[in-house]
Amino acid sequence: MSDEKLDRFARGELSSLESRELARKALEDPELFEELTQTSIARTGLSQRVRRKIAWPRIAIGAIAASAILGVALYAISRSSHPPRSEAAISAPPILLARSVDSSGATFRGSDRTDPETRQPRASGFIESVTGGSVTIDLGSLDGLAQGSEAEVIRDGQAIGKIKLSTIFRDHSRGEITSGLSIRPRDRVRVPPAALLRGILDQIDAAMARGDAVTAMTIAQQASVEAFDAVWSSAEDWNNAGVIAELHGDKRKAIEFYERASQSHPSADSRRAIESNLARVRGAR
Repeated sequence: MSDEKLDRFARGELSSLESRELARKALEDPELFEELTQTSIARTGLSQRVRRKIAWPRIAIGAIAASAILGVALYAISRSSHPPRSEAAISAPPILLARSVDSSGATFRGSDRTDPETRQPRASGFIESVTGGSVTIDLGSLDGLAQGSEAEVIRDGQAIGKIKLSTIFRDHSRGEITSGLSIRPRDRVRVPPAALLRGILDQIDAAMARGDAVTAMTIAQQASVEAFDAVWSSAEDWNNAGVIAELHGDKRKAIEFYERASQSHPSADSRRAIESNLARVRGAR
């Protein structure tokens, strides 16, 4: 390294790019590393104190200097790789809402609203039994399924038939085969994306009704849905679907859902939360 660049390093005048390059070179050149170590110690006013009072091992001194050098480089790299987000993007997290008592949305079907010990909605399950044209599956209202729902049956990654559900329980259902005469036990059953999202929204609502906002947000963060194509009448459900879309990076869909929420006659408190969500996402684009 040139004396001029060393002097500039000692004075802290190197640019971000030069600091990153210097850090890389120091890790490959022991002599340069040693020189920067001594310069770093002198620059922070520690050299005399180290000589007189502290007999630190050389490796420890080197580690401190290396940390200082790499810290500058990594900070510069992070700043260049991740431009600052707007205040709207970082000022507040998404706000989830519990359905109002008189909400016109669908009533909760998944589990007792006070019971936190319930499994998460599943995107797929299995045929448990087949009797004639009737089947039992290990999916139910927890997964968003409802009477009259149709679900695809999958084998080896290919759709082989459909079943129409007639009796829905909490964690299993019964129905009739509408196509696919070769359906058999252990074939996979796929939950329609809209039904899965329904089940997720029900569980978010149950958590919010218990006052457990942390669990509600965890469910939203872990949700994995293939499509957001359902239609609801509840402003709270539209809002919470928007939160899920936002957490999964689909800001266009999040804005669409927040706007639908604001048009679905929310209460005054819900409207404030919805408008906050909408303003944040619009500001983060």
